[in-house]
Amino acid sequence: MAGAKGRKRSVFTRTLLVVFSLISIYACVRQAKSETVTPATEKAKPVVVAQAEAPMQVEEKELASGNSKQSLVAPRPETGLRSFEDPHNLPTPGPPYNKQNSNPDLVMRNIPKEATGVEDWVKAYKEGFVKPHESLDLDKKLSPPLKFDVEIPAMGSMPNVIFPHEPHTFWLDCTNCHPGIFMMKKGGNPISMVKIVNGEFCGRCHGRIAFPIANCTRCHVKPKEQMSSAK
Repeated sequence: MAGAKGRKRSVFTRTLLVVFSLISIYACVRQAKSETVTPATEKAKPVVVAQAEAPMQVEEKELASGNSKQSLVAPRPETGLRSFEDPHNLPTPGPPYNKQNSNPDLVMRNIPKEATGVEDWVKAYKEGFVKPHESLDLDKKLSPPLKFDVEIPAMGSMPNVIFPHEPHTFWLDCTNCHPGIFMMKKGGNPISMVKIVNGEFCGRCHGRIAFPIANCTRCHVKPKEQMSSAK
């Protein structure tokens, strides 16, 4: 039995070898037929490449007649345009604000600055650089600033805060702060630096549209020893 199985395997292996050999021979013959050699005497035919057409040129006569949409003549400069003031000079106050007064570096170049580099509007007001109006209604009669200071105790050895109403009321009406932000009652406003930094109380304006709270000396102006000596 073992000898019969061995002979069968040998016959099968030989058959596979013959088949693979025939396939290889057939492939070689096909490849040889496909690779035909061109005789040296036969010249290769030139390859014809399609030539691109030249771009169309506009005829001068067509331009002169006005039939073409194209024009080689520059249009005349427009006249009657709005003229603006010299950009190197300060603009004249008043409308239109979005035209003449649109360069902040120029408009605010003479505004005094504080230690942090931002505009000191209180000093600008006292020195006459700005003349604020407390209402959008230009016909409304102005009310005089309120000269009334409020002392706010500070924690630890930090100087106390002196809140001056005057520099606030020459620009703002009382309803801007009372009673929405500050209660008009002594001790009724639990002010803290954490709340101010988070946008409450003084932080509603300072650090946004007013001078930043990083400049401590603008508010903490009354040392504690002045209180003890006064007693």
